[in-house]
Amino acid sequence: MIISIVYTIIGLIFCFVLYLAFKAINTGMEAKKANKNLDTSDDTNLDDSNNINLDNQEDLVKKLTELKELHEKKILNDEEFAAAKKKILGE
Repeated sequence: MIISIVYTIIGLIFCFVLYLAFKAINTGMEAKKANKNLDTSDDTNLDDSNNINLDNQEDLVKKLTELKELHEKKILNDEEFAAAKKKILGE
């Protein structure tokens, strides 16, 4: 009699543990799906910002190249070159 009560209690505990496990797995799957949806929308925004950053970088490289050419041709002295470079780099 006592053995059957113990087995019943063990069975109930086992069922409760399974319930908690399935609930945790379901919550994890829902969170993963929500994160995937967020990542998809963030990727679109990142692509736009990456294109903007690339344009800014190309413009920055172009300005620095022109500045270097002016310095090499001795149109700008070292102090003027350093000041203009700081201004372009925003330092």
